Amino acid sequence: RFKHLGTDCRSTTKETMMKTALIACTVAILAAVSTAIPARFVMPQPAAGGQNYAVLVAGSNTWGNYRHQADVCHAYQVLISHGFNPNNIITFMYDDIAQNIENPNRGVIINQPNGPNVYQGVKIDYSKGDVTPTNFINVITGNADAMKNIGTGRVLQSGANDNVFINFVDHGGPGIIAFPSEMLTSTDLNNALQKMYNTNMYNELVFYLEACESGSMFQNILPSNIKIFATTAADATHSSYAIYYDQTLRTYLGDVYSVMWMQNSDTTDLKTETLMQQYQLVKQETNTSTVCQFGDSSFSNLPVINFLGGSNSSPSAGQSTRVPIDLSDAVSSRDVEVSILTRSIETATTAEEQDALTAKLTALMVKREHGRSLFDQIVSRVTGGVDVERHMSARLSLPSYKCVEPATVAFHDYCFNLGQESWALEHTMSFVSLCAEGFASEDIVAAVKATCPRTARLHME
Repeated sequence: RFKHLGTDCRSTTKETMMKTALIACTVAILAAVSTAIPARFVMPQPAAGGQNYAVLVAGSNTWGNYRHQADVCHAYQVLISHGFNPNNIITFMYDDIAQNIENPNRGVIINQPNGPNVYQGVKIDYSKGDVTPTNFINVITGNADAMKNIGTGRVLQSGANDNVFINFVDHGGPGIIAFPSEMLTSTDLNNALQKMYNTNMYNELVFYLEACESGSMFQNILPSNIKIFATTAADATHSSYAIYYDQTLRTYLGDVYSVMWMQNSDTTDLKTETLMQQYQLVKQETNTSTVCQFGDSSFSNLPVINFLGGSNSSPSAGQSTRVPIDLSDAVSSRDVEVSILTRSIETATTAEEQDALTAKLTALMVKREHGRSLFDQIVSRVTGGVDVERHMSARLSLPSYKCVEPATVAFHDYCFNLGQESWALEHTMSFVSLCAEGFASEDIVAAVKATCPRTARLHME
């Protein structure tokens, strides 16, 4: 009934960069050729009478996750600079960064060292407690009734002739992406995308997803024949990476995959660069994780402007000089909190400050060890104590994550708020291993509930 083809998840991590040499050469040739193509040969804008629409989502909060909101603010600026109609952009963002007590430059958010204020001019439709999976699904499926009296109440009003761009940035795990207090499963996301297709809400749709194990949200799930071209920051078994640590702000400013596609968009003529060219460039340059492509690649030869811009795009848009991207300080998203505290201790100016930061780091490591022990207990309950460490260390992918999703949601409900304690999502890979060996989802959920009485749930706000 549905075709699940068109997947590209070949590794381009540091250990396998030599494999990308041919891709790099090909991309360079394609870029040169596309630049030389006369304007009259450029692919058309959306179907006759069509417009471009976008939904941008930063799914996290707190200062330590600064980079996610910075990424989304930058994405907003990319769209506007390329002529996107601001009335067609819907933005989800907790909005606790620009005026945060830890921000020495109130009202300013940057996405790269010494970069411009990407927060300026961003129109936020849904903030604080309105940043939820349910609201996101209602927005992209056009459910206006469900959004009455919530935020601006705006939902996608796109139709069969319109193109849609969705950009989601946050933490993730196998079959899961996180919001501040809830989880969105791969099943629910793909059901919503299928509903959009069934109700003629787009002509073609592009989805850029930044999260750990983000490939698991589409792998073997997203059909290749419903006009959705999706790329992810990582494959189904590995973390995405943060970048640009700022010593003054004591946080990371961006994420590698997001920085790559946005800085490319800032410095490239999107009227000639195609979706596939941008994907291949981002894949080749993001050597910290394996960038993947899923879904329908039949329209990947269309120019990026068809999705990230508008007909009134300035001739100078995308013509600025690209700043070289130094990946030397890139760190796994799972280790960002530890990295920030470690770096802050190194630059502390007083013994008192150093002691306070060291105490925070110690408490964090104790909490992480406690979290891992909970997963140990859950796995032990399911397996009867057999091969616990093997399941804990396994990194597998599955044809479907329907077995894993209920277990992860149960852990979120009974043990940790995974929207806040996102480092714990790494250990949900143990649920993948259990499911891969045929253990029932119901048994894993039961073990979660037995291990974590609801009253003992760690809920760190």
